[in-house]
Amino acid sequence: MNWKTIYIIGRDGFGDDVLKNLERSGIDFMSGYHMGQSTASHELFWVPETMALRKLKLAIGAKTIFRYRLRFFRSLEDFMHKLDNNELTADEKLRIERMRQSDRAA
Repeated sequence: MNWKTIYIIGRDGFGDDVLKNLERSGIDFMSGYHMGQSTASHELFWVPETMALRKLKLAIGAKTIFRYRLRFFRSLEDFMHKLDNNELTADEKLRIERMRQSDRAA
């Protein structure tokens, strides 16, 4: 199965609710770097390449999307454009650079 990356930003702490809703939905997904009790304002998930973004949003649920003002991105460039580098830790910047290198290799 081929996977595509979906980047999500929103209000702090949305990761736990999104993860819980995705697990309940039964859709195939992999969490990028969720550490539990996350206070991060960004997450990434891998979903099957053929899955429509709409299906992912339905699995997460409208209440969660609106509560945390979630925004979804399909490319790393769009995701990075929206993030302010000042709010990223050194570890997060390193992870993002690894993602860039991985995307270039693919």
